[in-house]
Amino acid sequence: MNTFEKELLNKLLDKYEKSKLSKGGTIVTRCIKLTTKDDVLNSYIRLDSYKYADENNSIIKKLESYGFIRVEWYYDTFKSLTLNIENVDSIYNYINRDKPSDELDRIKKILLKYKFDGFINDFINYIYDYINSKYDYPKSYFTDSKQLDLLLKIFMHLLKLDEDTKKRDFSAKCLGDSKLFESVQGKIIKIIKDFDSNHYDNDDEVLAAYNIVKNTSYVILKNKLVFKLNDCIIDLDKLGFEYSLSNEMINNLEIINSKVNKILTVENLTTFYSLNDNDAVIIYLAGFHNHTKRTLLKKIYAKYPNAKYFHFGDIDAGGFWIYQTLKEKTDIPFIPYRMNIKELIGNKNTLKKLTENDKKRLNRMLYDERFDFFKDTIKYMLNNNVKLEQELLD
Repeated sequence: MNTFEKELLNKLLDKYEKSKLSKGGTIVTRCIKLTTKDDVLNSYIRLDSYKYADENNSIIKKLESYGFIRVEWYYDTFKSLTLNIENVDSIYNYINRDKPSDELDRIKKILLKYKFDGFINDFINYIYDYINSKYDYPKSYFTDSKQLDLLLKIFMHLLKLDEDTKKRDFSAKCLGDSKLFESVQGKIIKIIKDFDSNHYDNDDEVLAAYNIVKNTSYVILKNKLVFKLNDCIIDLDKLGFEYSLSNEMINNLEIINSKVNKILTVENLTTFYSLNDNDAVIIYLAGFHNHTKRTLLKKIYAKYPNAKYFHFGDIDAGGFWIYQTLKEKTDIPFIPYRMNIKELIGNKNTLKKLTENDKKRLNRMLYDERFDFFKDTIKYMLNNNVKLEQELLD
């Protein structure tokens, strides 16, 4: 099979696969047609067309004799050709090209390999529905069956992670290649964003929620707490500075009895450094909390279950979301700190307007009982088109 013949048949199949004819048909009679205006046939209208006409005509007549195409001639001059739809399967076999249905069958077999609950099960059902209704697969989520298999394999491991894990360590351990996860990271994030009911402000938050981190995680804290690391006693009040703990340090530290009545988690770094409350252990969350930060909070709560626990975040949909998930994932009875209408009224000069996405999220929260504590504040924000970032609080 020469180049012209292969290119011609592939061009016809490309057009066929893009048409409704390959996806269950259409009420309107349509055809797949090529003329000399198409690139693959432009040799017929070039100045040197005489060099190719005889050979091309011979190939076109051969394909016509096979029943692959119908050809329109004007005397001996080629004009156009049309695909014989009823023989399209024979063309796929002739040029050894996969039929779209072959890939769909492979995708269905891959879906049957995996069992998931929750949002990944919703994703799988979405793929089935897409295939059944469109005779195609959703290419925005995966490029082919092999990539789908890889993505589902990643989710199988990802949903079992119970501690912060560096991206490349996860990839090497679970996929046998330290860079493979990163090559499909965008697809993983898109699936989570579109099918997980949770909302994330950025891609790092998405991965952190599932315990994937770029580098070793740290928690910064200050005040009140006394703990032991190996044989070293660290008293944050005596130290007089903030202190940074890695996830390995948190796993190994032992909290020593001391007077702790108040714990305050803070969303923003600027606020963490500027906030003065000598009676509280102040912990910087860096936006969305990850496994490392929750592990420290659970250790503190186990030691001081009767202390008061507060969360200080932005007065916006993201801040409310972080507060709620912090409560859910730690089982600690956090109380919102300065996240109310009074603060909005008292900081009129630094308020920002809501984006369209803000409005959508806040409206959803109004009807979600998990956010009942913020309902009055949310109504005020929507009615007045305002929100307030933590670092702009007076």
